Amino acid sequence: MTGLIHVIIRVSDDTAYATSPQAPGMVFVRDTVDEIHAELQEVLAFYFDAPGPYPVAEHRERHFDIHGHGEIVTRVALDAQQARRTDVYLRIGAALTVPEQVPGLLGIPTNLVGECVYVCAVASDTLGWLYAQLDERGDAFAAAVAVADPFLFALPLMSGDPPGSSKRPSYTLGQRDYGPDTTIGEVMKDTAAVSPVGMRIPA
Repeated sequence: MTGLIHVIIRVSDDTAYATSPQAPGMVFVRDTVDEIHAELQEVLAFYFDAPGPYPVAEHRERHFDIHGHGEIVTRVALDAQQARRTDVYLRIGAALTVPEQVPGLLGIPTNLVGECVYVCAVASDTLGWLYAQLDERGDAFAAAVAVADPFLFALPLMSGDPPGSSKRPSYTLGQRDYGPDTTIGEVMKDTAAVSPVGMRIPA
């Protein structure tokens, strides 16, 4: 395995687990995130059957159970843009407290287990970087970018044919001549309007 590995860590009340779209089927479970950090390179070397070290981009997820309506997950990359990504996360959290906003948040394509995942993004993120976070076996999320307070721009992205994928159209590489190096900011320039929760992207 060569290239960047996106490691997605989710923490619950009593455990933490890591997955990666670059390592399909890998579910690395430990009691704490520190334990995952300590053993991650060894686990990746075992999975890929090749010695490391492996370059890793770490992401943290938080799960929200919208009682009786669905599930929303936020994902924040721990990188140089973490503060700006956290602003997106906070805006989504604020929207979840407004009942009228919840249906819009739940209106994106879901992943294979029925979750609506929001990747907290910035305008300089590329489509290639985002698509690398999708499981090729079938996956979906919306990349959300903060614009004028309290608005968000949401770009649905999919791989394969996950359940719920017909809820809202999504972009694929090559559409409108977009490629892996196209930024979300460039996509936003082609879009006329945004809403407090998200944006329906025209096909």
